[in-house]
Amino acid sequence: MNRHINFEDNIFILNIRIRMIQDLLILDADAELFLNKTLEDIDFINAGLASLLGSLKENFRLLDRDDQFHNLLNTERQFCEVLSEMDQGEGNISGVQYPELRERVEFLMNRSQERRHAIEDLIVEARQLTLEPVVGYDELHELLNR
Repeated sequence: MNRHINFEDNIFILNIRIRMIQDLLILDADAELFLNKTLEDIDFINAGLASLLGSLKENFRLLDRDDQFHNLLNTERQFCEVLSEMDQGEGNISGVQYPELRERVEFLMNRSQERRHAIEDLIVEARQLTLEPVVGYDELHELLNR
């Protein structure tokens, strides 16, 4: 069953969730209240980014596919930044305060970096495909003369 995925909106929503976590890390949030939810959120963002990449890789007919790869790549960069802030920051929700958080954050950073490399490869691949003519001169001439 084919279903329509609005990549742009989904990526935008994940960006908002990432910014929300960045704000949480800047503020003096109570870790007892927000730590578990924040961990759920980063797991959700990780799963969402992986799902969008998988869907985007399979969707060759999407007109703005290359743009969405760039949007997804930018979101992955922001996700890595917020994970790095969690790992190395000194706020209430950080690897400094909760050493067990470091292992989880490092795992998610590795997954994000793997996706970033995959996206970069797909962008290069898409550029190479657009450089090749889709319809040759003889084929175009034949089509126009019908």
